Amino acid sequence: MNCKISPVCSYNEWDPLEEVIVGSVIGAARMAFEPSISAYYPLNHPHRKFKGSPFTEEEVYKAEEQLNNLALILKKEGVIVRRPDPINFHKEVKTPDFQIPVGNCSACPRDVLLIIGNEVIEAPMAQRARFFEYRAYRSLIKEYFCKGAKWTTAPKPLMTDALYVPNFSVEENLFDADTHPALTDFEPCFDAASFVRFGRDIFYQPDVVTNDFGGQWLQRHLGPEYRLHRVKFADKHPPQHIDTTLVPIRPGIVLVNPERPCINKTLELFYSNKWKIIEAKPSIRGVGFHSPEVSNWISMNFLSIDEKRVVVEEKEEPTIKLLESLGCQVITCAFDEVYKFGGGVHCCTADIRRNSQLQSYFNNIN
Repeated sequence: MNCKISPVCSYNEWDPLEEVIVGSVIGAARMAFEPSISAYYPLNHPHRKFKGSPFTEEEVYKAEEQLNNLALILKKEGVIVRRPDPINFHKEVKTPDFQIPVGNCSACPRDVLLIIGNEVIEAPMAQRARFFEYRAYRSLIKEYFCKGAKWTTAPKPLMTDALYVPNFSVEENLFDADTHPALTDFEPCFDAASFVRFGRDIFYQPDVVTNDFGGQWLQRHLGPEYRLHRVKFADKHPPQHIDTTLVPIRPGIVLVNPERPCINKTLELFYSNKWKIIEAKPSIRGVGFHSPEVSNWISMNFLSIDEKRVVVEEKEEPTIKLLESLGCQVITCAFDEVYKFGGGVHCCTADIRRNSQLQSYFNNIN
């Protein structure tokens, strides 16, 4: 896998960042209720009748201003910043298999694009509102491809009702990917943010947007150079993505979520390879701050520019102090207006190129 002739190169979450995509909320819509988010709402919840709506002009302005400021901060740190094309997500989404009133937004490129080495993989996402979200990044991906990058589109899911567990609800079932999954394995699905990259080792947890079929597809596609590890955490909320659960700082140090203990043997791999496992600090917004858009552990959703420099939301003081105690140089930015659009600093970026090479950080592995 040759990154030298490609503008795309990223194997982990901490090597020096050279180029990144920062999302945008221009044209954003509040997605209507659909089967992929049923895990968040009891069966009689009024949101199950929600048909989607626009955000207010003020909400869009404030969030886009914070995204623009993040782009400016990264540029000042020497990072090339790219932005998605503007898309109107207020249009009806219709295919031969489903129809919904509106789309979503392009705030979170981390969900759509999985970067593995010199390859851009468009994720086969499970939310109908996000079916066409890749369109905002196509001009960038074509540019990267023409300059030498690999470009793969994972099998586009049909998103028929067969993909979703009928009437799944937290009221009826506690989420457990082994016994009570929200998705079936009718077809492979995953969001890119459901995976966290440690060089040759990639960790994922089946969640409300990622199934085991998706993990199997990715392992077979990547081949024996990579090892996919299926992890399992006890979570009282239906999980979506792994970047508020298992977050590396640099080789040898990883943050874990104390509210979501690992319940398989995954952490033994870290211990046996002499990694420090540090409990993260919750968001200053409190344990009640949780929604389908963001976790109450959004404090963990930061972006590493390199092994020292980390971009963190400016109000997350406990997390800032923790990272400083671990030898990080923390760069703060206001980002709370973006949360309602789907994510934090990590979610709203996709690292396209890091000064990176493929290696293993877990030499003691069976």
